Amino acid sequence: MKIRLLSTSFGLQTTSKLEKIMKYTISLCLFMIVFGSVADAADSFGDPFEGGDLKNPNWEWQNEPPKWDVGKTRADFLYIDSEPNRNLWATDASHFLYQETDTDMFDVETHFFAKWDTSSGVNGLVVKSPSDDNWVTIKFWSRDAGAKGQIQYQTKQAGMGPPDIQWRFGDWGDVELSLRLKKDGDTYTAWYKAADDKDWVDIGEGDFELTPPLWLGIYAGVSAGAGNLEVEYEY
Repeated sequence: MKIRLLSTSFGLQTTSKLEKIMKYTISLCLFMIVFGSVADAADSFGDPFEGGDLKNPNWEWQNEPPKWDVGKTRADFLYIDSEPNRNLWATDASHFLYQETDTDMFDVETHFFAKWDTSSGVNGLVVKSPSDDNWVTIKFWSRDAGAKGQIQYQTKQAGMGPPDIQWRFGDWGDVELSLRLKKDGDTYTAWYKAADDKDWVDIGEGDFELTPPLWLGIYAGVSAGAGNLEVEYEY
């Protein structure tokens, strides 16, 4: 687990995979020294999405999609072809790839490409409490009208406080984004980074209590009853 989908983050992503490996190793060692037992959960998060299959044995699927692959559609990416009626809002029907954890602190990020032709689709990062049937998510909401798409910071059927980030990401139907979510106790902070952004853009902070164990991971789904959403996650 050198290159992360989900890992302890102490700074911005670098461009080369060797730099990512070195940075992850140093960061993880520091985290284990500072936080001790928390690292037992944190050091399980990660997968380079290389070599044709998932490398981390801790991954589990909720609603495994019929069509997905590692490295076949795009080298070194996890590809998800989303089904309709797979929303994350009033319920969680999404295609959700997660790892279980009881850590009280994490700082995770993901980078993805999304292509859609639907009135509503969703994908992003989520931490979920199955016992509460609730979650905290930073989500890209792909749309076919209005703002054409926006970033949302939410719990179940509610916002975390900060307003949605309206569309500024290029052509409709095709986007490249990075999303980041940090947990410190019951306090969550979210950021995003568009393809042209050099630094993380702060979305805001909010407090929300979730009962462990938690499911932490990435997801995708066509919220509407018809249409297409394809997502490629680098990590």
